[in-house]
Amino acid sequence: MNTELWDKILQFNFDDPPSEYGFTIRLANENFLTNVFAELAILEYKKFMYLAATSEMMVSPSEIVDTVWHQHLIFTQSYQSFCTLLGKPIQHIPSTHNREEFEKFSQAKERTQKLYSAIFGKQPESVWGYQGMFESLNLDKAKFKIRTFLVFGILAFVALIAPCYFLLKPIYMQINNPYFIIGFIVLCILVFTGLEYYNRKKLKNLAKGFDEDSFIYQLEPYELVYLKTQRLENIINGAVNELIEKNVVFINSDQTIDLLISKKVNSPKELQIILTLEESGRTYYSELLRRLMNKPIFYNTAKCMEALKKYINKSKKFGNLFYINFVVLTILLMFSFVRMTSGLLREKPIFQILLTTVFLIVFIIYYLHRLTKLFCTQTIPDLYKKDILPARKVADDWQWQYFLLGSAVLTAALVPVISHIEKNNHLGSDNGSSGSSCGSSCGSSCSSCGGCGGGD
Repeated sequence: MNTELWDKILQFNFDDPPSEYGFTIRLANENFLTNVFAELAILEYKKFMYLAATSEMMVSPSEIVDTVWHQHLIFTQSYQSFCTLLGKPIQHIPSTHNREEFEKFSQAKERTQKLYSAIFGKQPESVWGYQGMFESLNLDKAKFKIRTFLVFGILAFVALIAPCYFLLKPIYMQINNPYFIIGFIVLCILVFTGLEYYNRKKLKNLAKGFDEDSFIYQLEPYELVYLKTQRLENIINGAVNELIEKNVVFINSDQTIDLLISKKVNSPKELQIILTLEESGRTYYSELLRRLMNKPIFYNTAKCMEALKKYINKSKKFGNLFYINFVVLTILLMFSFVRMTSGLLREKPIFQILLTTVFLIVFIIYYLHRLTKLFCTQTIPDLYKKDILPARKVADDWQWQYFLLGSAVLTAALVPVISHIEKNNHLGSDNGSSGSSCGSSCGSSCSSCGGCGGGD
């Protein structure tokens, strides 16, 4: 191994000079990557380029490494500097899917695996074995979208009202109120309690199928804060709180915020806060929040975690769980609906059962919507609290304590400001999608790559 060259490659900074939408932030934002995974993908790209620079024959990247390569190509100055460091221009050879090239690219892939193993050891499966970050979750895609299932489910419910009415009418004739209402409420409590236990167990089992080196086990505290709370402003509150404790910013009594000193910080989030305050000067904290929620370094966290939620919800395992919940709850609703219909046709008082039915419909909608978020808001946070973090030393890490304890660890100066903003709803309801993706996405959507020429 050429240690001198490898050290130079490791030290090469793709984000120099720092910017609001630099290389790493752009890579993560356009490909829905977590911060840790984006850094891992860049590291594997550097390893690949070392192989390309030191091999006289073609080597081939993985799909994820190729995505990083595509982006680097559009950062032309950085790419030219990188190739100068490598000692020769590395040519990108796209795959044309010709039969004649198939054997050549297959050999290049095998050659890359051997060279990598000899120099760097085992290839990380999460980067070299899959086409995208989420594939390490090992979840097959459902055949039907939840929205499609709901449409057909509602139509089936309407079609079954008449048959169920004639089936249940003889039974309902024997049950008078308030016994039916009391019994039905008890049944509802038992059903929802049983479903809650069943759902949590199934979602926990779903997580056991993830690869051991999956990105899901390398989430950062702020990413988990978003998953647990589904609120982007909580990430910003945490980052601002760290700057307050470092005496970099100060919250005034009138809820404005001042930048006390400008200094270099290690966190890109903290750097973005400082740059925003330098631009705006003294400003109200609510206004600072609005500005920061439109910064890529912050909204990318929400964007990536929302992509995770969608990926889970589109999976076959979650789809089956949702279908079971829908069927059970619509059967429960059918009991109530048929009772109300029966009373109406017999000219009996139906106010109580009508009120119960309306409440049940609203609660079912809420419950099913909550189920689509439950894996993110509860299953993953519980996985970290009970299984992952106990093996790590996180007691002295403020960000992890913030994830575990929430606002209880915020500084006293920030808590009333946050409470006032939430009370007056200054931020509105858009928690995770404010701000649009910046920059062009050319380079991230190119066709798959066959490899690169090892020689010039």
